[in-house]
Amino acid sequence: MDFSLSIALDPPTATLVANGELDIFTAQEVSRRLGELITAGCTRVLVDLGGVTFADASALGVFARARAELVARQGSIGFLAASPPFRRVCRLTGLDTVFDLN
Repeated sequence: MDFSLSIALDPPTATLVANGELDIFTAQEVSRRLGELITAGCTRVLVDLGGVTFADASALGVFARARAELVARQGSIGFLAASPPFRRVCRLTGLDTVFDLN
């Protein structure tokens, strides 16, 4: 399971870049890091998933929860790039209408 996650901060914006398999195991790390960013006061989170080779429902749950938390804080989450596997799982679950997938 290859996975990497990097974060660039430019407060109040954080950019998260994920590469590899985004599954139940790696989604936990993404959730933890998103929580840290939100707690630290980032109100705009940009996510680049262009390098994601696999995504499952646990990953969608992480981003849906982060979106809800950010919206509650008058913030937002946006996707700079979404790989075909991520787009597919979003389409299957209907979250493609909730997430702005670029």
